[in-house]
Amino acid sequence: MKRRSMFTVGKTKGVASSVHRKPFQHMVQRRLRELKKIVPDAHEGDIDVLLQQTAEYICILELKVTILRRLAAIYGV
Repeated sequence: MKRRSMFTVGKTKGVASSVHRKPFQHMVQRRLRELKKIVPDAHEGDIDVLLQQTAEYICILELKVTILRRLAAIYGV
């Protein structure tokens, strides 16, 4: 009697590959929902659009921090 492997390699799909993929997909979906809550005007759209908006929002936040640091240095706060 030949013993079957629990793990799959290559293009074949088995129990291990489908079980491993579902928690990862749920984690990604959960993080995308959280990201949509944080980034302004990112409630609809594709993932590519969401990531582009996130990158732009990060740049804006970095610029704001730079400006506030310079203002703090000028006024000695």
